[in-house]
Amino acid sequence: LADENDRWTRSVGELKDLSFKLIGNCLLASAFVGYISPFSSRLRASLCDAWSADLVDRQIPMTAKIDPLKVLASDADIAGWQNEGLPADRVSTENASVLVSCSRWP
Repeated sequence: LADENDRWTRSVGELKDLSFKLIGNCLLASAFVGYISPFSSRLRASLCDAWSADLVDRQIPMTAKIDPLKVLASDADIAGWQNEGLPADRVSTENASVLVSCSRWP
């Protein structure tokens, strides 16, 4: 039981940290969904880096080196899309995550 207590204590700490950084993570992911769709992979990466730097400059808490794709889709979602025929490249996966995150099409 002592091991379980340690594991639960770590889990609670991680969840508190995540809840503190959730605002920045969601802000970056929503900017990704709202603005990134028409751009190439190089420009997408550049925009994400610039937005992340801006959030840091404004002291908005966020997870370091957060990947908006990890906020928008789980590994299970991505595997499901690929099983349904989605190409395995990053741009296709990002496009799918944008589509399923919108209440209307982009």
